[in-house]
Parts: sequence; C-alpha cells; structure tokens
Amino acid sequence: MADDTASGTPAETPVSIRGGTDPAPSNNEGKRVLGVVPGTPIAGERKEIDRDDTVMVWPHLLVRHAVAAGAILLVVMVLGVLFDAPLNNVANPQVTPNPEKAPWYFAALQELLFHFHPLVAGILVPGTIVIGLVALPYIDRCGFIKPRHRKVAVNVFTTFMIIWIILTLVGFMFRGPNWAWVWPWEEWHGVV
Repeated sequence: MADDTASGTPAETPVSIRGGTDPAPSNNEGKRVLGVVPGTPIAGERKEIDRDDTVMVWPHLLVRHAVAAGAILLVVMVLGVLFDAPLNNVANPQVTPNPEKAPWYFAALQELLFHFHPLVAGILVPGTIVIGLVALPYIDRCGFIKPRHRKVAVNVFTTFMIIWIILTLVGFMFRGPNWAWVWPWEEWHGVV
C-alpha cells in the first residue's frame, strides 16, 4: 500500500479478484464488482434461446385476450338485452321476505338446517365433510394416479358431490313460502 502524502494515511488501491489492480472507480464511487465466475451454472447448461420459437406478448397474447374479453362482453350484453331480469322492490329492513333464501352456494347448508338441528347441520356435517376430504388421501393409500384405479376416492367424492348438488337444487329451486315444497313452474309471488 502506498502512503498518501497529503494525509499520511495509506491510500487504498483497488485489487481485482484475478489479481492485479483495477482502474479507480469513476462514476460508481465506492462500488466494486465482487467477481465474475466463468464456466457453466450449477444447475446445468445454459439454454440457448431460439428466436424462431418465441412468441411475443405484444401483439400475439394481448390481442387474443382483448378479442376474447370483447367477445364475452358482447355475449353478456346480448343476453342482457334479450332476457328480462327485473329487480325486486327496494329492500325494507323492517320486513323480511318469505322465504329468505341464502345465496345458491349456501342453499345446501340452508336445506340441511331445515332438516337437522343447527349444531348438526351447521357444525358437525360441514366439519365432517372437510375433515373427511382432508383425510381421504390418507385413507385411500393407492399408489396409482389415474382415477380408474382410485375407487375409494372417486366413490366418496362423487357421492358427496351428488348429495350436495341435490341439496343445493332443492334449497334453491323447490322451496317457497315458509320453506314449503314448491315446484319451480308454480307461481307464488307475493305470498307471505
């Protein structure tokens, strides 16, 4: 190290990893490159990009997405014009409509609440379903991946889905005032 004559302290000389001295940093004061290691990466050979196989995001991908979004918007607008979907009266917080139905994704649970005690229908049945679906891979220890070899898992899940879809359809389409059975084609508007 050489002495700095003005301050009497040794002056630092940049040293590269490969040996020798690097020129003093010009625009990046105080910043140095730790090193560049030549050779191949640990994970394997570098993949050379073939420009003939690449597809650019713009315009190829984004134009397709824009066309698909426009087509879906057009279909929804045409359906909105062709089919009348009137709204009900303004909601009155003092009067609960009869029947008060849950959204379609909770209609099966509401149907269960009609038939069973709330503890059973609201906690035990959904809890058993969730725990059973989590435990299903541990119960069906089959080493195969294809569904035709996974008889237990396929049968349990299919049975669950059929029961849940039936309960959803009954709760959503076949229940009228006071949760009585009503056929979907019967009119019961305004019955309280």
